[in-house]
Amino acid sequence: MCTLLSRILGLIRDMVCASIFGTGMVWDAFTVAFKIPNLFRRLFGEGAFSAAFIPIFTEHIEKRGRAEALAFANIIATALVIIVGSIVLVGEGAFFTIPKIFQMQEKWQLVFKLLIIMFPYVFFVCLVAFMAAVLNTFHHFLMPALSPIAMNVCWILGAVLAPYTGKTLEKMIYAVAISTFLSGLVQMVIHLPTLRKQEIIYRFIPQFSHPDFKAVMSRMAPVVFGLGIVQLNVLIDSITAIGFSAPQGGWDHFTILGINVSFPMKAGAASVLYYSDRLIQFPLGVFGIAMATVVFPLFSTHVVREDWNNFYTTFNKALKFILFIGIPASLGMIILRDPIIDLLYRRNQFNAESAYRTSRVILLYAVGIWAYCGLHVIIRAFYSLKDTVTPVKVGIVCIGIHIVLNLSLIWVLQEGGLALSTAISAIAHIIILTVILQKRLRIKIEKTVAVSLLKTVIASTVMAITCWFVLQRFSPINGEGGISLKAARLFVPMISALAAFAATSYALKSEEFRYLASKSLKKT
Repeated sequence: MCTLLSRILGLIRDMVCASIFGTGMVWDAFTVAFKIPNLFRRLFGEGAFSAAFIPIFTEHIEKRGRAEALAFANIIATALVIIVGSIVLVGEGAFFTIPKIFQMQEKWQLVFKLLIIMFPYVFFVCLVAFMAAVLNTFHHFLMPALSPIAMNVCWILGAVLAPYTGKTLEKMIYAVAISTFLSGLVQMVIHLPTLRKQEIIYRFIPQFSHPDFKAVMSRMAPVVFGLGIVQLNVLIDSITAIGFSAPQGGWDHFTILGINVSFPMKAGAASVLYYSDRLIQFPLGVFGIAMATVVFPLFSTHVVREDWNNFYTTFNKALKFILFIGIPASLGMIILRDPIIDLLYRRNQFNAESAYRTSRVILLYAVGIWAYCGLHVIIRAFYSLKDTVTPVKVGIVCIGIHIVLNLSLIWVLQEGGLALSTAISAIAHIIILTVILQKRLRIKIEKTVAVSLLKTVIASTVMAITCWFVLQRFSPINGEGGISLKAARLFVPMISALAAFAATSYALKSEEFRYLASKSLKKT
């Protein structure tokens, strides 16, 4: 529920920003600047730190007791404060110095100015990740789930106040940047009462000779890289988008080896990718990351206890749920992308061109929703086995594929090519990792998975046909009409599609549907 609320607040945040900043050079610069510290949030807050730390921490609790486990946690926390603090200081120095040494276009100057403000957010979010990992291991999920809500509330306040801080977009954007920085501090502070209640108190313990400390730190780099493939691809997309976009009011071409080459994209490409990615992150955040957060401690516990039957069972169940949610989410996003954009984004600075470009990108991003969700789960399966090398090797291959596709497809599909290359590389990534995991552990993808997949495909097909048919009963709005009409054009087809999916799943006796339905009935 908290994750869902966080995603809803995130959509409200983006609605406000789209209305104020639209898709132009200023928001391009902000999205690129934000994604660098946000990469740390995604990696640490949504998994790399916990992936390296939780298996060893769980083993301490199981075999050595709570007191020794918490002492070990304090050693890790001390190292984080020193390491991340140093990274932030070095980063701040670099972001301040680089623009003074090199001559840069206006868009890149703005990127570095915003980075100076937002990069300290990394320090707070890494500490929040540590707190969340400790609480999750003790099966306390509420406060870590509330953390993103605090971030979104701070950001919304910053965006709402932005028009009062300056007359130009260039000046207003600093209010959003400052609110992002402050959100990190707020997230850290709200965890403290829960930690005290659990009698988890931080103490400075610089005992870096501890053998398990070395084990965690030796895994951090490959874990960060392995879990961060999708996020690194998104960052690469944004940098490519702003780098290969014609500057606003500037030249429409660049020169390489004495040859004039037209820019494949125009200003706003990075903004369009941001808004599209945010919509794709909704099903990923509500389901994919939430499931990965829950199953990872289970994977780790099964491995510590050498309970392989339950490990295989958990893996197969997770795979079935990923497909059950991911496939209809992909189809639904593809069919309803225009009504979603009309309702959420299209107003004021976010005009018809912005809507059209965003729609194209969502279409191509949505192809890989199921793969984005699945990667978070399957990579954690490897890390619970303390194998951090395999995801790195596969990730390097997939990043190479992604970069090649990026530089090839932008000349044909513009920013849409960046979205398609992300989807293709994610699908390749999950297929390769699944095959390797099967061979290594001799895991058999049970026949029930194939049966579940067939039922999901049938139900999703009925859902898609129903959704498309009902949508055709509405005339295109194209940004016009009141919010009630826009909402009806989105929610009537959506509800009809969900009803069709539920009815078909029930008729096919889908285990996943029955499980989710029983859980919902118990809550009510």
